[in-house]
Amino acid sequence: MKKIFTVFLALAFCFGLKAHDINFTATDVHGNEVQSIITTLEVRGIEQHNFDYVPIEDPQVIVNIDEVADTSALITIIPNEFCAVFYYNLLSEAEMQAWINYTGLEVGEILREYGMQGEETTSHFFDGLDPDIEYFVWVVPADEQGKLYEVQQVPLVVVPPPTDIMPDFTATDIDGNEIHLYDILDGGQTVLINLFLREAGSAQIMPYVTESYHLFGCNQNDVFYIEICPQDEDEECRAWATTYGVTYPTISRTGGGNDIAQSIPVVYYPTVIIINPDHTIAYRDLYPIVNTQTIVNALEELSCQQHECTEGIEEIDHVLNLYPNPADDFITIKGKNLDTVSIFNALGQKVDEFKADGNKLSFSTAKYSNGIYFIKAGETVMKFVVKH
Repeated sequence: MKKIFTVFLALAFCFGLKAHDINFTATDVHGNEVQSIITTLEVRGIEQHNFDYVPIEDPQVIVNIDEVADTSALITIIPNEFCAVFYYNLLSEAEMQAWINYTGLEVGEILREYGMQGEETTSHFFDGLDPDIEYFVWVVPADEQGKLYEVQQVPLVVVPPPTDIMPDFTATDIDGNEIHLYDILDGGQTVLINLFLREAGSAQIMPYVTESYHLFGCNQNDVFYIEICPQDEDEECRAWATTYGVTYPTISRTGGGNDIAQSIPVVYYPTVIIINPDHTIAYRDLYPIVNTQTIVNALEELSCQQHECTEGIEEIDHVLNLYPNPADDFITIKGKNLDTVSIFNALGQKVDEFKADGNKLSFSTAKYSNGIYFIKAGETVMKFVVKH
């Protein structure tokens, strides 16, 4: 074709062809088909030849995904002026591969033989889709002679919107107690669920979770705490609970923890979920938790009030006097023969120890975080609160 084109130009120059417009189709050096127009003009006795190359347009379509719901989608296909007809379908990659294996045809031929057909702008509503599958809109345009052009493959993923309602569950904790979520919520308590994986940085937030548990009354008042580990069995979870002083219900994989995590679903670990008594999710992912106050603020925003916790170190009838309570900068203890005085946090961990001189002891509480503490002098135990 290139030689024919060259010969044609030579003849035009030699014989002075006066044709104003000569149209023909040729193939350039890159293999592209072009339409050429040769215009011959006489200017000052010299023939000038102007060449206007106009690429031949291919049939094409535009695919718009107009609406996507949890199990459905509306697509609109718009053909260009060169597209006489198009064929389309909505299939996953695996489904299309199955058609290829079954028929032995190319994708375009499969769409023409087994797909849907459109000639003008077409909208189609697909329903019954699976949110866990990635679909594609497959479209192949054709010209008036029925020649198929390049197949277009447009991804479409339906994702169910997060629900505001926490699904109910019944599970068994590591001590064999049955936990029924809606029974707790219907009893008027807010439920806080700590979802953790032992190797996913969950240990960092445990002191804050357990301290807030004691601040809000140890499951006896406005808030009920649960922790769930979807990967580990009872024994691993029991060791975890012992390590971090967890006395609220722990649900392992054995007790149904993985089923609960899948039903929410949980994307990131660790996370804290807070559920209102009306079953709605107040916090789907309370994170990051940088201190106990993060949890306190979230619960108090939901009108949950702090209460004293009678769990943990047993408070024994005493002959001690301590003040001020709550304490800010210091606290003073008075009693007979105080001797050694030990300070424990709400988890029962010793945080300080003093040697009293006589019947009175004063010490600074400036370094203590806000929370509940216990003073033990001999066999006497008393509770005090630090609030800066």
